[in-house]
Amino acid sequence: MLLRLLFCCCFCFVVLTRCKKDDEKKVSGITCDGSNLTYNTGISTIINTNCNSSNCHNSGSPHGDFTSYGGLQGVIINGSFNNSVLIDQVMPQGSTLSQDQLNKIKCWVDNGYPQN
Repeated sequence: MLLRLLFCCCFCFVVLTRCKKDDEKKVSGITCDGSNLTYNTGISTIINTNCNSSNCHNSGSPHGDFTSYGGLQGVIINGSFNNSVLIDQVMPQGSTLSQDQLNKIKCWVDNGYPQN
């Protein structure tokens, strides 16, 4: 019985530490440089250029309207913006964000997604 418990604990430890390392790899190289960007002072330009211009997240899009801060609220609150852009880096589809753009978005996320 004790051996089984010890095995389960070791297995859980390995699985949990492995998951953490995988997440760290996905966001490696993306760091906040300390800037205090807001949606209106830099992030909207990145989103408009990479998300709206490709007709994926423009006004009336079934994939979500990211043409305004209010349109982003849902994906900010549920965490899918952070996951898709910074962690999994699957968005934006069809283009790649530069390291500078990723760093700016990371600062914005770390600062709580300020609008103004």
